[in-house]
Amino acid sequence: MKRIVLGILVLCLLVTAVAGCGSKEETSGGDTVMEIKWLPQCDSPINEDSPVIAALEEKFGVKFNFVYLDRTKQTELLNVRIASLDIPDVFRVQESTSFNTYSTQGVLSEIPDDLLQSKGKAIYDTVVANGGERVWKTGEVGGKQYGIPLLNMQGTYPLVPIWRDDWLAKVGIEKIPETIEEAEAAFVKFTNEDPDGNGQKDTYGLSNLGFYAVYGAYGTQEQIWQEKDGKLEYSSASDEMREALTTLNRWYQMGLIDPEFISGENKGQAWSNAVSFWNGKIGFSVPGMYYNVAPPTDMLQPSVNYTNFKKLQGDNATYKEAAPFKGPDGKSGTLKWGTFSTSYMVFGRDLANDMEKFGKILEINNELVSNFDSYLLAVRGIEGEHYKVENDTYITLMDSVQDPNISAKLGLSANGIGYVASNNFDFLKRSTTDKFAYADEVASFYGYENKMWGNLPSAAQYMPGLDSKIKEATTLFITGEKPLSEWDAYVADLYASGLEQLTKEANEWYAQ
Repeated sequence: MKRIVLGILVLCLLVTAVAGCGSKEETSGGDTVMEIKWLPQCDSPINEDSPVIAALEEKFGVKFNFVYLDRTKQTELLNVRIASLDIPDVFRVQESTSFNTYSTQGVLSEIPDDLLQSKGKAIYDTVVANGGERVWKTGEVGGKQYGIPLLNMQGTYPLVPIWRDDWLAKVGIEKIPETIEEAEAAFVKFTNEDPDGNGQKDTYGLSNLGFYAVYGAYGTQEQIWQEKDGKLEYSSASDEMREALTTLNRWYQMGLIDPEFISGENKGQAWSNAVSFWNGKIGFSVPGMYYNVAPPTDMLQPSVNYTNFKKLQGDNATYKEAAPFKGPDGKSGTLKWGTFSTSYMVFGRDLANDMEKFGKILEINNELVSNFDSYLLAVRGIEGEHYKVENDTYITLMDSVQDPNISAKLGLSANGIGYVASNNFDFLKRSTTDKFAYADEVASFYGYENKMWGNLPSAAQYMPGLDSKIKEATTLFITGEKPLSEWDAYVADLYASGLEQLTKEANEWYAQ
């Protein structure tokens, strides 16, 4: 990255214009139309004849020149363009990988405050309303705003636990366990009373994904920054984590935890794939978000977990979504991602010399977060062709639109120009009432959220080593290969290995 940036700075001294990247396009009638180089989150190239894009271009009086980059190699392909000064006018970057570097090395245009207030006030207002002023300020570097934070309403919902309710009935438990004591009693029965009826002692209570609920019962989650007495503390070095690991160690010694938890419940598949649950080896899991556990409904496609569970366990096998169980002090919850996606919509350096185009881009995005009809066009497509409305519910007319490649070709949502569209949570919920009604039903409980979003100055130096130490020690504490009597010495080692410096930096960031 540093070499690329140095190349950019050298080229900036030598190049005053980039050939072939003009910002105007002649129409057949001789009129000049503003052309905007827009890099969407492309799963496939956008079809130049997309009726959605044609309608958006007519609405805004511009020509979108969409840049397609293979998403599996998008960062490196984008860096090649940047090195040749062929920088898109609008694109998206992650905070952890590119934002700080691009903003400090001349790749991006600063967002002028007066232009934002006159052309994009709703953009700012929406971020602050749904993410807070603190989130907006993460787009600042050196006191200048370079990025518009992108929010994720999904992150307002915590991960959802599921129980084999057919197993509960089989072992004589009539209700979903509500406390950690009741959960332990159920896990004992799952392990010892042959709930699958195969005559073998080969079932367990839970595996590693279920640990989210155990951590939550003690007031924490693994490897997040939490607030305690107004200060940030790293959860993996907290007293709460020691208490959670004490319970997990006891359960492991009782045989309630699948011994293969070490290799992961997902068995190398997507993080939320509860393979051990599908296979009938465990009776409890916290495999992901509400959409990762959803059954089929009139409006929702079944989740991967539901489909594979039914395929492998049969139609008579059932599971039930539930709130996480409460711990000794009444605490409960699972991990919540939070509303900030840690990514930004940013603007290429050439816009600093073209305020007319910069203003137009802000106007377009401002329209998407303030006008519901414009939002629907960019996110859902054309009414009657791509969706219909029945009883205030927006129904997709073509199943293929749910295919990311098809929606990308149409230019829908973030696949097109809709980066900031999802920042308006009211619009998102209003247009997808079916999905969020289910989310509200199964995930309206407490979630533990990482309180630190910044890219700490010493993170690259210390975090890889700390991450390795924590993961190894967590496993050893649970299995008992490392006794919990060594907890204090372990925590002292973490602080000596860089956690002390990171904690200092995290609290300096939090205080700002």
